Amino acid sequence: MASGEDPFGCLKLASHECLISQDRRTVCPRCQLSRKYFCYTCYVLVAELEGKVPEVKLPFKVDIIKHPKEVDGKSTAAHAAILAPDDVRIYTYPIIPEFSDPSKVVVVFPGSNALSLEDLSKRQQGLLKGKDKNTEKPHTTTKEGRDSENGREEQLKDTVQDVQKQSEEVGEPPVKRQRTVEKPSTPFERVIFIDSTWNQTHRIFNDERLKGLQCVILKDHVTHFWRHQRDKPDTFLATVEAIYYFLREYHDIFVGAAYDGRFDNLLYFFSFMFQIVQKSKQEKDRVKEP
Repeated sequence: MASGEDPFGCLKLASHECLISQDRRTVCPRCQLSRKYFCYTCYVLVAELEGKVPEVKLPFKVDIIKHPKEVDGKSTAAHAAILAPDDVRIYTYPIIPEFSDPSKVVVVFPGSNALSLEDLSKRQQGLLKGKDKNTEKPHTTTKEGRDSENGREEQLKDTVQDVQKQSEEVGEPPVKRQRTVEKPSTPFERVIFIDSTWNQTHRIFNDERLKGLQCVILKDHVTHFWRHQRDKPDTFLATVEAIYYFLREYHDIFVGAAYDGRFDNLLYFFSFMFQIVQKSKQEKDRVKEP
């Protein structure tokens, strides 16, 4: 990224003016500890910012399981809990929430049975075979399997064409014809994110209480987190980034309508702090100049 470039410039973010004007520390309304913008242990805003910070509504529940050695003040998990208070909960391991229906829960982790959201959607429609959630063996596609899958895809295309043709015959308007072809229903109701360094995350993932849950992987996205994990690629995301990109991929695959920025404010604090860090770096660089 070029110096001075804003990677969040294309997002529909609420104004940071209330954060900029918060020029002094105050206390958390619950624990009474000194805080600047929000309390990263109670997951609430300071009193001066209540009602001024955006809230985001999510289409499913998010559970964040935080490693006990993860420093609260350095984690971005709190951003999600504060900005989406109705839908995000944080648990410190070994506490793990109970799930009434594990088949409706996915965990974002590159496990051996992991699927992309696109593949999860295909499996929901019966177009993907060989990656069963209860098996950890890698799948090799045979010619017969490809022929069968291609046949189902052709059958689906024929069905869609038939529906569209029938709509045209009865004189339905174009908008109505488009609605006859629905996006697949979401095959999950809860999403688990693990908040820890990569070296710590396996301890949580291997917990017996998470065994059997479907793993989901994201596409590669470049992080803008200012605290890089040592010797790890730039596709290792901060927790709030991972939640945001999961939501974006979810919207593209399961909603299908043009994205309208509805989840962008999940990066409200993250983008603001990124700008503060960048500004500080630039000032230090100017001081070093001869």
